[in-house]
Amino acid sequence: MAIIPGQIASGGSASPAMIRQKSECYFTGLNLVIPTTPTNLINLIKNLTHTGSLAPFFNITTNKLKVFNQDTTVTFKVNVIGTWSGASTNRSMTVDFPQTNGNSLTKTRDAQVTTDILSFPTFFSVDKDGNLATNGSDITIQSNGATFTATSILLIAEQMVPTT
Repeated sequence: MAIIPGQIASGGSASPAMIRQKSECYFTGLNLVIPTTPTNLINLIKNLTHTGSLAPFFNITTNKLKVFNQDTTVTFKVNVIGTWSGASTNRSMTVDFPQTNGNSLTKTRDAQVTTDILSFPTFFSVDKDGNLATNGSDITIQSNGATFTATSILLIAEQMVPTT
């Protein structure tokens, strides 16, 4: 059996050493109104007091999600806690990534719930030199039915990348 460079004798391939890159921010004590029109999430929160770091995934200059240029998956999550205004029973929230192919997440909540916790987890299959890695994507948030007052927000993104 011939050994091809990058493979080990057992037939498996040698993998480069990987490290997790992560951004995690927690915003608490908020009285932040999320409007009924699509609004850039990074622009909405970037100047608020928080723990953690928006870098390296959340670019506060371009207000975009920007991933590492690697063929590796990015996991993403945003949790929004708060309440809707008004008496509308038609209540939902949408988190959208306009520069991706249809990555739009919507959560619907029953009007009987007085404190709403909305969790938007997803993943992105990143292609090296693809649009998400080279240009990034906006993250828009929109409250549907009435404005939403957020009292806390948790924002996380992570990606495994080679150490070299």
